[in-house]
Amino acid sequence: MRFRYIFGEAISGFRKSKLSSFASIFVIFVTLLALGLFAMVGYNVNKLILSIKGKIEIEAFLKDGLSNSEVDSLKKVISSFQEVEDVYYVSKEEAVKIFEREFGENIFNILDFNPLPASFKIKLKERYRNLRGVEGVIAKLKRIDGIEDIRYRRALLGVLERRFELLSRAFLVSGFLLSLISVLLVINTIRLTIYAKRKLIKTMQLVGATRGFIVSPFLIQGLLQGFIGALFSAGVIYLIVEILIPNLPDDVLSNVSMPDLFYPVLIFFGCLLGFIGSWISARRFITDKIIS
Repeated sequence: MRFRYIFGEAISGFRKSKLSSFASIFVIFVTLLALGLFAMVGYNVNKLILSIKGKIEIEAFLKDGLSNSEVDSLKKVISSFQEVEDVYYVSKEEAVKIFEREFGENIFNILDFNPLPASFKIKLKERYRNLRGVEGVIAKLKRIDGIEDIRYRRALLGVLERRFELLSRAFLVSGFLLSLISVLLVINTIRLTIYAKRKLIKTMQLVGATRGFIVSPFLIQGLLQGFIGALFSAGVIYLIVEILIPNLPDDVLSNVSMPDLFYPVLIFFGCLLGFIGSWISARRFITDKIIS
């Protein structure tokens, strides 16, 4: 009976402040839609960056004249690094084949000897596929006798990290501002509802109703506003990711996806925004002092 009353009062709050309730729901919807789209872009860009990083290797060129046992010993040393996932040895003969495959020319048609050195292609573990991780491995490689030169795509790695950092900052700033606007609108909506029900609240205070009992309908109202706005935003993003994008001819866009947990988290965040806004408003405008 108590829950039915509280829930009924929360619903009546929508009817007493239809315009402001709609505005709150709409802003939460727009906020979470924008945040969701930012998250979709960020998630898939990060996935693409990780895929590119996974293809970036450190190439350590060996000095000429190393014996097979010396090469094996070097490989074991490099494989023992905690950052290293895999080490692949490229012999001088394999280097010739790679040169021919990439440049379409047999090096022996140009020179009468093989100038290409043997090398190790070193793949790092995912957590070390960044500038700090790569440079840490290179510092260790430079201390190994038998390695003549070291190459890796530093410029590409630097660009990827800077772009991702910029995207992350933009997401955080925009997410904070949009969330703040949503909470402020919910606060205003609940404040208007409290004002419309000030006589009822005063009566309840006079008959000894607890503050928690009086506040509960307003908290539920804010929670419902957040839930409805979040539900619509999750639905729109689901349609975009699962129905619209897969039907586009673009190969890059066809790989866009979101984890299953994303949608319930988005709805939960919407409920949280609504609850926080209503809690702040109720705490500020409903006190133990009888409303006059």
